[in-house]
Amino acid sequence: MKTSNLALLLALLVMSASVSAQVAYVLRMPGTVGTESYHLPSAQYPTGANSTAPHVPTLALPHFFSGAATPSILSGQGGHAIDQQTRRVISSDGLRIWEEPHPRYPVPFVPNPPVAAPVITTAGSPVMGLAADSTHGVVWMCDVNGFQPFTSGWPHTAVGGPVTPGFAHSQFTGIAYETATGTLWLSDIQGCIYHCTVTGAAIGVQPVNCIAGNLKGIAVNSTKGAGAIAPPGCSTQIGGFRVLTTDGARLFDALTGVNYALGVAGDAYGLAYSSDGQFSFGGSAWVGSGMLPAIRTRGPAINSAALPCRLDGALPGGSAFLLYGSCPLPVPAACGLGFLRVFDGFVPAAINTFGSAQLNIPIGGAPAGAQFTLQWAFSDPLQPCGWVFTDALTMTVGLP
Repeated sequence: MKTSNLALLLALLVMSASVSAQVAYVLRMPGTVGTESYHLPSAQYPTGANSTAPHVPTLALPHFFSGAATPSILSGQGGHAIDQQTRRVISSDGLRIWEEPHPRYPVPFVPNPPVAAPVITTAGSPVMGLAADSTHGVVWMCDVNGFQPFTSGWPHTAVGGPVTPGFAHSQFTGIAYETATGTLWLSDIQGCIYHCTVTGAAIGVQPVNCIAGNLKGIAVNSTKGAGAIAPPGCSTQIGGFRVLTTDGARLFDALTGVNYALGVAGDAYGLAYSSDGQFSFGGSAWVGSGMLPAIRTRGPAINSAALPCRLDGALPGGSAFLLYGSCPLPVPAACGLGFLRVFDGFVPAAINTFGSAQLNIPIGGAPAGAQFTLQWAFSDPLQPCGWVFTDALTMTVGLP
């Protein structure tokens, strides 16, 4: 074990990379449970099996989930998008647009009232899908025939005119923005996938692929694609899909048709992606409290800014150490220390009187796909191992 610093960690990001596990967010029908995240699959599930644990439902906004559900006009209407810069989820039932905080990263939030969904290209068509371009502060919305850019922030005013693509298609049901290429992906009710520029020009032969299912949403995994780096041999992360889509009950690789069941009632109608971390559970509690300290980040792992990593629930006072390495083990050794397959170093941090510590991880400018694993440790003389360890958290850097 050797000491190191955050600059070395940044170098580690470039040398040791992995394809991210899938972290998909689906929006379920009004009156059920709202937004949920599904980890498909992750370091927790090396066989590739689907897991709906942990579900992370959002705090439902009263103005949307109270009262009767909005009647559906078309199959797959509505959708949602995640702005990874502002940590906001923007959602629609087709007739209204509303916001809520990202369920993994609570931020000070005063809800604004929902706004009426805009008319894009076709009068009478509900909004069918949303996609966030976090770099430019834009949310793309589509209806059955085309799409248009709006401000990501409330009240989501238009920042460009409507676009009707020139290629043949059926009724659009979802839209996704790919940061690496600055292009758009769309799904339709017949199960077909399309790829085009923001001006509607087809990229290659359209459709790109067709799937046996009535699609209801589409998203892009920003840790993959153009410019992303390859995984190291030690990685336990299983490659996620670059472009993913859903028929409400299954999550598909939009380019191959490979799919996993979502474990829901078939009522999902929106799809979004977020570069969240994957936990390897098995940390230890500190003696005298039974409290299990927690590791968490203050936002998704995107390469436009430093990533704050927090320790909470620790023994107040003294020092903590943020351990980092390339890859996690599937099963921890004694006291949780064995989570790190390759232990590259650690960085000290003071624990405050509330039992918390924080360090900023310098991932700004790191390439998409770069992977690293983090774990906090602090001394506890009453613990059999002499140390307390949190769960391990594996992050894969994505684009905003």
